[in-house]
Amino acid sequence: MSTSTPSPHIPLAQIRFRSHEFFGKYITKHELPRKILHSSIGLIAVYLYIQGVDYTKLASILTIAFFSILMFDIVRLRWHSFNWLYCKVVGMLMRPSEVNKYNGVLFYILGLIFSFGLFQKDICLISVMLLSWSDTAASTFGRKYGHLTPKIARNKSLAGSLAAFIVGVISVYTVYGILLPSFPELNDYADIKWHAEESSLSLTTISLLGGFVASFSEGIDIYDIDDNLTIPVLSSLFMAFVTSF
Repeated sequence: MSTSTPSPHIPLAQIRFRSHEFFGKYITKHELPRKILHSSIGLIAVYLYIQGVDYTKLASILTIAFFSILMFDIVRLRWHSFNWLYCKVVGMLMRPSEVNKYNGVLFYILGLIFSFGLFQKDICLISVMLLSWSDTAASTFGRKYGHLTPKIARNKSLAGSLAAFIVGVISVYTVYGILLPSFPELNDYADIKWHAEESSLSLTTISLLGGFVASFSEGIDIYDIDDNLTIPVLSSLFMAFVTSF
């Protein structure tokens, strides 16, 4: 008589997120703790910039964090009891679909590793802002008003894309129009990709292009790749290209 090996996966119906129970359906639908954490990364990036932290060292730190979380997830997905405990403790930051899948934060960190490992300070800062704020804006307004506007891709609405565009414009303008001019002592020439006095593009144009790539990278569906990865990758590549003019 053969015996089957118990699956390490937890049936979704058996998971009861205590945080979701406490706040009810509202927190489940709008993912408030997850959005707050997501958005706070942009504020942390601005703080680190103002403090003069060496951005070239962040890729190494992020790489360590990536592999640490990856190993943690491997253990979690193999041990039923540990996964159960994990979901109980940090359930407020999880989507139900992540119970038996790798943590979405892995894609978030991987995207930032790409940006901080290959690009200058201003491009890195913009990529973090677009990932942190434009993506959150798209999700928030898409859920709230998406049913009132046309769908432009699977699970993507015009309302969400417009929100991402507007926040993207504001983010890029904040970097080049406020942050960098306010702290010139933090900006070595070689560490900054776009210099207004040398560029053929105005601050307004650069900001609008930033809004475009924020909306595009958030809305595009590339082989079901997590947008936490596609946003920083595409935005870094695009902004590095347009700031060359």
